[in-house]
Amino acid sequence: MKDKQYLQAAWHAYVSGPSLDNPLFADLSPVVLDSWQRSRTYQVDPLQETGPIRYQQDALADLQLQNRDLIEISIPLMMRLYNLVRGSGFIVTLCDRHGVLLKVIGDNSPMKKANQIQFVEGADWSEEAVGTNAIGTCLYVEKPLQIFAAEHYSKCCQWWTCSASPIRDPSGQIVGVLNISGPFEAVHTHTLGMIVSAVSAIENQWMVEEQNRTNAMMQRYLESAINTLSEGVLLLNQQHQVIHANREFVQITGLDKHRILGQPISLVIDAPELSWLLRADVEVVEREVTFSLPSAGRTCRVLLNVQPIYEDSGQSMGALLILRDMVKVRQLVSRIAAHHAKVTFGDILGKSRAFLECLRDARMSATCDSTVLLIGESGTGKDMFAQAIHQESIRQDRPFIAINCGAIPRELLGSELFGYVEGAFTGAKKGGQPGKFELADGGTLFLDEVGEMSLEMQVHLLRVLQNQEVVRIGGDKVTPVDVRIIAATNKDLWEAVERGQFRLDLYYRLNVIPISIPSLREHKEDIPHMTQIFLERLRLRLPRRYSGPVRISEEFLQLLIDWNWPGNVRELQNVLERTVLKAAGDTLLPEHLPPHMREPVASKNEDPLHLKDEVKRRALIQSIEACHGNYKAAARRLGISRSTLYRQLERYGLRS
Repeated sequence: MKDKQYLQAAWHAYVSGPSLDNPLFADLSPVVLDSWQRSRTYQVDPLQETGPIRYQQDALADLQLQNRDLIEISIPLMMRLYNLVRGSGFIVTLCDRHGVLLKVIGDNSPMKKANQIQFVEGADWSEEAVGTNAIGTCLYVEKPLQIFAAEHYSKCCQWWTCSASPIRDPSGQIVGVLNISGPFEAVHTHTLGMIVSAVSAIENQWMVEEQNRTNAMMQRYLESAINTLSEGVLLLNQQHQVIHANREFVQITGLDKHRILGQPISLVIDAPELSWLLRADVEVVEREVTFSLPSAGRTCRVLLNVQPIYEDSGQSMGALLILRDMVKVRQLVSRIAAHHAKVTFGDILGKSRAFLECLRDARMSATCDSTVLLIGESGTGKDMFAQAIHQESIRQDRPFIAINCGAIPRELLGSELFGYVEGAFTGAKKGGQPGKFELADGGTLFLDEVGEMSLEMQVHLLRVLQNQEVVRIGGDKVTPVDVRIIAATNKDLWEAVERGQFRLDLYYRLNVIPISIPSLREHKEDIPHMTQIFLERLRLRLPRRYSGPVRISEEFLQLLIDWNWPGNVRELQNVLERTVLKAAGDTLLPEHLPPHMREPVASKNEDPLHLKDEVKRRALIQSIEACHGNYKAAARRLGISRSTLYRQLERYGLRS
């Protein structure tokens, strides 16, 4: 232990004069002597009787709040340290990084002496305030130290010996000081070791709590990230018990998250295939699975991914399951495949009374979910009506899938409508393929040329419409579907029923809201308006050809009105486009029209049915000639199927 009288003599010598040549200073600690010199530079009064109070009650409370982490971690260890020296006249203090006392714990007697020199919470015991002392000097030298008796620069605290050590946060920054002060005679050389050990414990505890806080924060981040996923996520432990389920899984299954945590997956999901996959510890990618939910009493169909999780040693520690609701998968496929309607009622042209009545019926049908049957000749715009009805219905944000029943070979129509499983037939895709009903789930399925469907396929279609369920070809799993049907035909379905070519029960199932779309010759008064609109659209498509509006002569317009338009609106659009490309100037004249449209029209007294047949016959001949005898191209040009083309050729005696 250092000599108290020697230290007192050395201190008197130093504060009495500026010289450092006094032999009394030779045995002083260099750390102490350097600190005395700094204290003099700071102009600290060595005879001061108290330390300065920097923070009064309100300001001190704010300071303690700023140092909350330091205080909360240090208090338990301060109490443990104090209990070791209780009754021996010691005080344990905690200071901030500037030397301000935050907490003071001690016996009554030394606490009274501490109060006399203002060694209390809120007081400043930095070197700048009171000169050399364990708290302020250890902050300066950034290491633990003891200051004995008269080594203190200010006389007010020379009856104490103090041991202090800086405290560092997990980042390594000094954030405070732990100090123990007591009578000079009671201090042992191991006192500083006690402080260093306590500070080490504080720093370790802080590191643990910081790591726990970081882990908890990362867990919350991960949970938040997982909860934002559009897929259901299940995390299983080594025993295949559920240890985490995200929000989407709860939404897909309707299960209570808290009830399934800790449960074996076999009690949560009844799927023998899944149990086998987990036991086999294999990775699964995009497998379509149907499983039962025993506690909910229903089934779910999902796209399943299984990812085994391993320790560094390679030992299995669980599995991650990712489930995507097949309804949402189909909707996503539909969006990517552009299965959505583009036409609205505002895009459909026509102002005649007959046409407006048709539009009124179509708008009415959009307000309900009943099946619609669109009846009209080829080219009247049945597909546009179907899209517009969908666009104005409550299903407008869901898929709109269209399929032409007459354009697909009969043997393939079933797989297109209902889908197929893997291995259902030669050439079937691996994993199978969903049909149009599944892809349209939640939306609208437009069955164009439904009258061309075979009787066998009509039976399957009727079953789906009645049960709202689909079974893929070659499979046995039932998939519920919610689809609105809009059908279209250019045939007289009732006549087909009478001939035994169309099922009566399917006819009634489809003919809930029949809408007859008039042919163009039935509302010729709309031709001038339609012509102007179509020409303006063509001008916008061909900006290099026409910088201004396209004009039409009266003779040209009259020929358009006189023509009977067997191809309806589609034919009008095609004729105008061909004419615009052929015309040299910006005015359309009769000579720009196709030759057959410039021929004299039949007498008004001529039988209209005969006239209609003649127009159709002439259109067939011209289309086949224009396509150089290619029937497939001619059918596409006329907007009809090849089978319809063949029947019309036989009817008019044109097929060789």
